[in-house]
Amino acid sequence: MGKMTRKISKVAEKIFSIKNCGDHKNIKIFGRDIFKFNRNISIKDRLILKFEPSLYVGISDGLTLQLSFSNICNCKCKFCCEQNIVYSKEKEDVIPDKWLYEDFLVLYPRTNHLVPTYGEITVSKKSYEFLSYINKNYPEINVSTETNGIAFCEKWAKLASENLMRINFSLNAINESKYRETVWNQRDIFPLIMNNLDNYCRILKEDGKFAFKPSASMVVNESNYQTIVDFIKLCLKKELQIIVFLMDIKLFSSDCPNNNFLYDTFITLMKIEKLIKDRVFLNYKLFVPVKDLSKLQDIVDKTCMEDLRNEYSDIVSMVKNFKTLHEIHNERSLIRKNLKKKPYSYREELSGTTFHQKTYHGKMICENPWTHLRLRPNGDSAPCSWFPYKESQNVKNYMKNNLIDFNAYFNNNYRKLLRLNFKRHKYFDCMYNCPASKDRYGKNF
Repeated sequence: MGKMTRKISKVAEKIFSIKNCGDHKNIKIFGRDIFKFNRNISIKDRLILKFEPSLYVGISDGLTLQLSFSNICNCKCKFCCEQNIVYSKEKEDVIPDKWLYEDFLVLYPRTNHLVPTYGEITVSKKSYEFLSYINKNYPEINVSTETNGIAFCEKWAKLASENLMRINFSLNAINESKYRETVWNQRDIFPLIMNNLDNYCRILKEDGKFAFKPSASMVVNESNYQTIVDFIKLCLKKELQIIVFLMDIKLFSSDCPNNNFLYDTFITLMKIEKLIKDRVFLNYKLFVPVKDLSKLQDIVDKTCMEDLRNEYSDIVSMVKNFKTLHEIHNERSLIRKNLKKKPYSYREELSGTTFHQKTYHGKMICENPWTHLRLRPNGDSAPCSWFPYKESQNVKNYMKNNLIDFNAYFNNNYRKLLRLNFKRHKYFDCMYNCPASKDRYGKNF
């Protein structure tokens, strides 16, 4: 190539260039980024992303803002799968104040659901201050969070009651002996947790808000699966009506030597669910290492109700005076309305922080690409609790005038492509048993 040709080539490159950047191509004119597109996306879909106006949503109403608020914890659970958890406040990594009190101001008026999560919220140095700020300045926002209960003291219980928070106590055991064996081998921790749970329920009753009684959860593995019935009974004695069972992350590994016990576990849960589903919600079917839950459900559906009543007569007796879940939802809705909170649908009341659906052409599809933001302290983000984080989705990539440009963020090609695919009932990176997955689209929760 001659000198003149090279000069012309360099000048032309300054005027117009196409470069490969990982999975994307960058098109530049006069050195400015004009268009970025994923090389794995068809030309047709690129044009749709560029020109289809319905994929542009601005910043949607009804946001779920799920903040991985802090990585600090006060419990060394044997089954913990969270990354970068620390136990010293000096090492705490927390969502920056600037984001909480400046960048997010554009989001709060559009937020229905705030979910501070990740480490233990009650020991983070800034969490109580932040949630008090939300309670004072944006009281209409619904707050949900989870606690191991160790530091859920009177101060936290009163704030949760005042704000009508949805609280989940991660109990994980039926007594202190089992707690020390399967969760954390520390003396007197389980009694402390149960005392804090009882105290919170007492405050809710005194405030006339016991409809907002907490839920309770248990991580199931080979060391404790035989206690699930007793765990349900423990929760029912506390009058709790939402009980969550999560599967230990190790059970999803191909190296897991034996998870056959899960089939019996799920059949047991399905049997009890069939008996008490109008009064107690057992939440266990989503994040599971079993693909054929529907086959197990078919087995249980054929089981005689009278046989089930005899098998679990004590559980039937414990719930007979409970209000129905619909009655609880109606009571909560009235209290929220009186305190000018944003409303919840019945399915949102039960299904928690992640599972939101919308109607599209007569069928239910997942709403998360429109309304869900999960955010880490380092800026990494995802559109769902169970989605992988993407480097391209770090909110620091969307800065404008020293603030996060959430309009640009929510309408980047990744989000728009998710919306396009979900409208087509094509779900990638989703769990197999998600109600909105490709195997079950069109079905409601």
